[in-house]
Amino acid sequence: MLVDRDRARDTIHALSDQDLLELLSEEFSRRPNLRPVRDDVTALLAMGPALALQHERAVANPAAAAVARTRIVSSALRSLVEEHEMLDSTAVSRALGRAATSRNTASRLASSGSVIALPAAGHKLFPAFQFDTERREVRPIVAEINRIIGAKEDPWGAASWWLNPTAFADDPRSPADLAVAGGHDQDLRDMSGDLVAD
Repeated sequence: MLVDRDRARDTIHALSDQDLLELLSEEFSRRPNLRPVRDDVTALLAMGPALALQHERAVANPAAAAVARTRIVSSALRSLVEEHEMLDSTAVSRALGRAATSRNTASRLASSGSVIALPAAGHKLFPAFQFDTERREVRPIVAEINRIIGAKEDPWGAASWWLNPTAFADDPRSPADLAVAGGHDQDLRDMSGDLVAD
């Protein structure tokens, strides 16, 4: 299907801001590769007017711009840690049935890319969903996908993907929820495949 891009662009320009946001949100929902980021992008777009005002202020003061960026990132990371159960390296050892004094277990798993290790205030935090405490192991599907999506190289990005809900296959649960529930290994592989394909 050939689309007249200029005509489409003119139509889009005529939309109100609210209509444009709704159109983009609907379009993101229709495209499987964009569903994982739909809510984040829609939220950012909705903040556009406030961000534009902040940008105008920041241009006048580059130091303030750097501080504002740091605050925004810190706030996003803090909410991720506050909203989800995290383990320190000692708790990881306990969850896996190892001696509580063995911190090397968590470090080895993070070094191999099997688990997400979030750097926070000089320590590492490990999202708890990664560990099956009954079987005393890292969930195999989690380890597999963490290596695929590059959890070692981008732990915050990987954590964000796992912990935020998606609309994949009309299931609003997060990938972490699907991993914990079990029986969704192929769905998780498909979702991670879509992520790395982008």
